[in-house]
Amino acid sequence: MAYINFKEEKAVLEEQLEKRKKNNEKLYIDIVKQKVDLTGYVPDSTYSYNKIENELIGKKGLYDEDNFMNVESLDIICSKFIGCSFRNVKFKECRFIGCTFEECIFNGGGVVFENCRFVKEESEKLPALNKKDNLSCIFYKCEIYSKFLNCDNSYLIFEKCKIRNTSIELTAMNNVIVMHSELSVIDIVDSDLSGFKTYECYIEDIQFDDKYKTKFDEKTFFDKIEPRVKDKEEYEGIYMTYESLANKFKENTLNNNFGEYYYLGKCTERKCLNIMPKIGSYLYWLLCGYGERPWFCVLSSLGIIFIFSIIYLITGMDLDGEIVRYTLSNINTWSIWKFFKDLNESINLSVGMFAGVGCNNSKPTELSYTVANMEMLVGVVMMGLGIGTLTRKVVR
Repeated sequence: MAYINFKEEKAVLEEQLEKRKKNNEKLYIDIVKQKVDLTGYVPDSTYSYNKIENELIGKKGLYDEDNFMNVESLDIICSKFIGCSFRNVKFKECRFIGCTFEECIFNGGGVVFENCRFVKEESEKLPALNKKDNLSCIFYKCEIYSKFLNCDNSYLIFEKCKIRNTSIELTAMNNVIVMHSELSVIDIVDSDLSGFKTYECYIEDIQFDDKYKTKFDEKTFFDKIEPRVKDKEEYEGIYMTYESLANKFKENTLNNNFGEYYYLGKCTERKCLNIMPKIGSYLYWLLCGYGERPWFCVLSSLGIIFIFSIIYLITGMDLDGEIVRYTLSNINTWSIWKFFKDLNESINLSVGMFAGVGCNNSKPTELSYTVANMEMLVGVVMMGLGIGTLTRKVVR
């Protein structure tokens, strides 16, 4: 069976998302309506506790990073940015606590977040020992072209967003949820994706340009990517994405997860191959599921045994001195009951040849000896392939 139950993972993710939204809403009410003072924070007077609609934050035009507007050391608390445009602006050492970005656009030359924080972990309620609020921010229906450098993006929620040409470097992305979104050309460098999850997202290109290592854990989950265009170029892109994810899981010694995304990648790659490589890929898939589905070997072996048993009925077999052979010339002598009896004997013969243990009541005729030898060779290969595939999974 597959090590990743995608249906179960998605159900858990939905439950987790619902709890997180309820937690955020409760904490937001406590802070805004009950005026809970946040220890260690100095709310910015312009944005905090306000609804900001259809405003430009940054500079008009198109600039490189050196000419961005700088916003430094602000605590932006429980703000709602609706329909705002963030352009050519750099937030440095800012803290966004309980903020919502709805239908906002991060474009122009882009938006930089450097040493910023998007979560409040510490609890304001006593006793606070070992308790965490995990109050996070939400991006809803946003278009994001940004750079996150050395930020804490833990528990962020991206819903129905378009995230393009975005860089995530030295950034904590713990327990981030990305759902119903598009991710295109995402560059991740030495970041922490423990507990990171995607749900029904379309991922075109994700790259890991690590100098050290991006961290995955057992809770890191990437949902299957459903193709849209279904052409060769798209399948190649999806295959490369699965390959990148598989390699990153392997690098983090999560070999079970590696195997599952490797399998998905090979299944996708098969759809964009030329005729001969595609035939080879299909055989690799049918015989052992690209080395990731041991039961494929069993099913394939049963199929091979049945096919050879039919061939024995056609080429002939010696049953207690009587030659049993089904041809068109003796079709008028066929009997349904005798056919099933002979089929049972031919299956028995096929099993013996496949396993290399010899025959019992029946044996091959001179014509079918070649078929028997071929089946024995196939049986040796299949048993080796099956044992190898099973051992690979058991060792993991």
